[in-house]
Amino acid sequence: MRLFLGLLFLCFATPVWADGPVPDKRTAILRDVDFPGGDIAQIFDTTLPACQAACLANPDCRAFTFNARSNACFPKSEALEQTPYQGAISALVLATSPDVLANAEMRGAELDFLTPDDLARARSQALGMGQRYAAGDWPLDLLLTEATRQRQAGDLPAAVRLTGAAITLADRDDLWSEYARLSLMLPTQNGQQARQNADQALLAAANAYLRGSTEGSRATALSVMAEALIRQNRGRTAIPALRLAQSIQPRDDTARALDQAIARFGFRIVEHQVDSDLAQPRICAVFSEALVANSVDYGPFVQVDATGLSVEPSGQQLCIEGVEHGSRHRVTFRSGLPAASGEALAQDVTLTLYVRDRSPRVRFPGRAYVLPKTADAALPITTVNTETVDLTLHRISDRNLLRAIQSQTFGPTLNAWSADQFTRDVGPEIWSGTGEVEMVLNRDVTTRLPMAEALQDQPPGIYALQARIPGQDIYSEPAAFQWFVVSNLGLATMSGTDGLHVFVRDLGDAQGREGVSVQLLSRANAVLGETTTDAMGYTRFDPALTRGLGGAEPAMIVAQAGNDLSFLSLTDPEFDLSDRGVEGRP
Repeated sequence: MRLFLGLLFLCFATPVWADGPVPDKRTAILRDVDFPGGDIAQIFDTTLPACQAACLANPDCRAFTFNARSNACFPKSEALEQTPYQGAISALVLATSPDVLANAEMRGAELDFLTPDDLARARSQALGMGQRYAAGDWPLDLLLTEATRQRQAGDLPAAVRLTGAAITLADRDDLWSEYARLSLMLPTQNGQQARQNADQALLAAANAYLRGSTEGSRATALSVMAEALIRQNRGRTAIPALRLAQSIQPRDDTARALDQAIARFGFRIVEHQVDSDLAQPRICAVFSEALVANSVDYGPFVQVDATGLSVEPSGQQLCIEGVEHGSRHRVTFRSGLPAASGEALAQDVTLTLYVRDRSPRVRFPGRAYVLPKTADAALPITTVNTETVDLTLHRISDRNLLRAIQSQTFGPTLNAWSADQFTRDVGPEIWSGTGEVEMVLNRDVTTRLPMAEALQDQPPGIYALQARIPGQDIYSEPAAFQWFVVSNLGLATMSGTDGLHVFVRDLGDAQGREGVSVQLLSRANAVLGETTTDAMGYTRFDPALTRGLGGAEPAMIVAQAGNDLSFLSLTDPEFDLSDRGVEGRP
């Protein structure tokens, strides 16, 4: 029956405190003390937190006693007498100051940079202080005196406990701030302890601000809160805390802390770069946050010692375009430059930057070429700021051709390790030399590179030309590769429901080549079929040969006439003529 009455008490007690940021009641704990008499309920098989919650939820409860031996709770209407009782935990219910409650909602709204969970946990911290720290029968002044003595003696854990006990008696903003400050000073054994102390300090500083009775006390609470946020790796959130503190009570130390926080965590320039290797160089500042995408003209926020330049935002970058190689510029990014988040650059940032000449570069502008076997065969090569290139010629056998294409060996560049593997396994070196190219400072220059000397006495076939800048590190600057075919056989194919149509023409006179042997190779490098062109240079493979899957899928056409060889990949994208008005029938 007594257990049933206790449950009824929990279910029907009417709470008098609102679920606001500050509880309207708290408890002060006395251990091994009993409050005899005054029981308004008896609750069995319960816990100390549940006992406290039951008392705080009832407007008639002024105290309670919890028997830790029997797990029994006795909410009381009064506590007129105290008697020693081993194992008893008693508590007095103390009311929160009406002034604090009147301002709590407004103070909570001012902490809008904290999360709702932060404020909810701060409230839970305040409700749990009575259970965590027992004030006993110590008066407030003695608790504070002893806390100061322990702090001066270096026993910070004791100073924290005594300050916490004082909070249960007085619930003052200055005590909450001191509790937060001491929590940040606690020694730690590991990162987890440090995070726990910082979290304890953050919640205590929030409680200090919610109870702030003066401008000075609120500013102090915010300063401690900012340090706790930084310890929690939430430095970005520390900035609005310090700004609020400075707006409430301007201080030199707060101003310095705010400047330091902005420099470390605020909207700021984190790095700058000069893209001098571009044909049109630019200067870019990289910010810590994204910039406004479209609606802001950043031109007025950038001052440059030159005219005719443009300013372009992109993501977190703000780039100045129109600068020239070999020029030096003084650029000022002005305070107020906005971020997408609403933050702004706090102060002017001036950079002096030099746009150096472009680094020497070499590349081949094309993907692949077919060169006729003539004395004037040449390949185009594009270079920057160099007058010579080191050249190496490789020959690829027709049996290695498909494997080289499938492994993407024929790319624009190969790193040093891939180039060594290519030479060893796919295309041995057959010639090396030096090529002379034209140079115009900082400009891309395309030169027609004669290949007659390199190809002298070489048969028709598939080749790869490797080009490097003389003296460059082969591991940091990969070589450029250009593969090409030396052949007079030009190939074209068309696929239809009736099979694969192949056309072979002579590149010298564009006439069809008769008697050319044509092979159809699979992805597995197997010969799917072989045929010979007619007088028009035409032949066809049956549809069944073109419908294989996996390793049997058609991958390449190889044509051979005597020692002349050419090929055409069937796995690369087709050449699209539809934009030229020759799309043909569906």
